[in-house]
Amino acid sequence: YGWRAFAVAIIFTEWPFAIVANTLFVVCFYWTVGLNSLSDRIGYFYILYVTFGLFALSLGQAIASFVPNDMIAAMVNPIFTAFITLVCGVTIPYALMPKFFSAWLYWLSPFMYFIEGLITNDLHGSKVQCHPEELYTFEPPSNMTCNEYAGQWVQSATGYINNPDDSSACKFCPYSVGDEFYRTLNWSFSHRWRNFGILFGFIAFNIAFTMLMIRVYKVNKR
Repeated sequence: YGWRAFAVAIIFTEWPFAIVANTLFVVCFYWTVGLNSLSDRIGYFYILYVTFGLFALSLGQAIASFVPNDMIAAMVNPIFTAFITLVCGVTIPYALMPKFFSAWLYWLSPFMYFIEGLITNDLHGSKVQCHPEELYTFEPPSNMTCNEYAGQWVQSATGYINNPDDSSACKFCPYSVGDEFYRTLNWSFSHRWRNFGILFGFIAFNIAFTMLMIRVYKVNKR
């Protein structure tokens, strides 16, 4: 076979299995954990999850294309996976990340675009209702209700006062809608389709890299 046919066959013959496997996972997972039930949110979760599954597959193929054997691949792969998870903004939030990482490594993590897409897709517009153990308690000055004491501040911040008319043991929830949570992570609902497109860009890069490595290393060893 020509090297191009060989490379294309290696890359794309696994796609149908990956799509079916990721589809089965979404069907089993999505409604089990109770994610957002709006149809457009379900659809976006599905296509983004399948796309990330194809990215993971293409990354594995890209690594396999230049390493000599599976033992070396097992040692090289964690380097890439550790990189994309450590600088994606979850382990270390963007605001707390050292400038060296937030300036460019953060933006090179495919996992960041995947996680941002999933979280903002599910939480956008969702009302937050804190459990009793999640509420912060504070005492207002005498002769003042919770709303009179902290209401103006809450309007300019995030969250809500659970008992605004009480004059003692005020209960405060730090978030009133899901958007208030992910904004602290430098994420936005408006980035959903941008993230989807960027993930496809990473897949295209992995495919091009895999084909190049097959041409350079594998063909010359035949």
